[in-house]
Amino acid sequence: MSTQVSAAPAGGATPMFDAEQARGDAARRWAGTPLATEHWLEQASGFPGGDVSLDPTEAATVVAAARGYRLTRGHLAETVAFAEFLAGEALTAEERAELEQDVVDEFEDSPKRALRSLRPLSGGVRRVAALNPVQRAQRRLQALTASYLLELRRQADGQELSPLMAAVSRHNPVVRHWASAGVVLVADALAARMEQHRLVLCLVDREIDAPALLAERLLARAEQAGRLEVAELAASELRLLVLRAWLTDLGTKALATVRQDVTRAVQSALDVDIVVQHVGYRAALEVADQAD
Repeated sequence: MSTQVSAAPAGGATPMFDAEQARGDAARRWAGTPLATEHWLEQASGFPGGDVSLDPTEAATVVAAARGYRLTRGHLAETVAFAEFLAGEALTAEERAELEQDVVDEFEDSPKRALRSLRPLSGGVRRVAALNPVQRAQRRLQALTASYLLELRRQADGQELSPLMAAVSRHNPVVRHWASAGVVLVADALAARMEQHRLVLCLVDREIDAPALLAERLLARAEQAGRLEVAELAASELRLLVLRAWLTDLGTKALATVRQDVTRAVQSALDVDIVVQHVGYRAALEVADQAD
């Protein structure tokens, strides 16, 4: 996939693959389509606000100390970065300051417990940056699902959202929750499904239905859907990233065939969303074959 970069061999030899050049080529080839603009998960950092890494000296700066434990600027930065990763948007300066203060307050109340809760985030920025966009989308889906399921259980017990997930929910709230299936549909997953429509239909120069009406139809159908279908809807961002990677890597002849197939399918479809899902399945199978 074009999102995977081979490291330069020792001695300064030319890398086998230039990701920056590939992105430039894709932008020219796909000018005027959704593929001309990077999804934030395709950017170098993998975070919606861009580079969130800290200088090691700044990251080690102690911001609070209690009972022999230390809270560093790095702990705060990784908490904010994780919140933005789940939110899908950069937090405002006020939200970041509020979240950081919440972490400091929790640390001062119980430093050992606070640091234990922050431990899973350690090195998270580096790990996300090392993944390709599809892997990032997969990791994000897992983290969103686990985090929201935990928070929904907390709410059922009469507790409020944690400060981190309260910040996330302002940007990327839960739209539907299927408790029996353990599936959570968030706002930007629904938006990603609509973006899949836009991407597939741009192949045949057709506009999507009005977004509000499309969202209403998708949610109405989800109410009657089985576990597999609602899980697919919840995983729409992952499907979108796979579809973008597949289309970007297609050769001219293969792309022409896809356009012809989509044209025939859309012309005869009673429900265009079925066509969109089919193209997404096809992309996933192709990408999986390339990875093997």
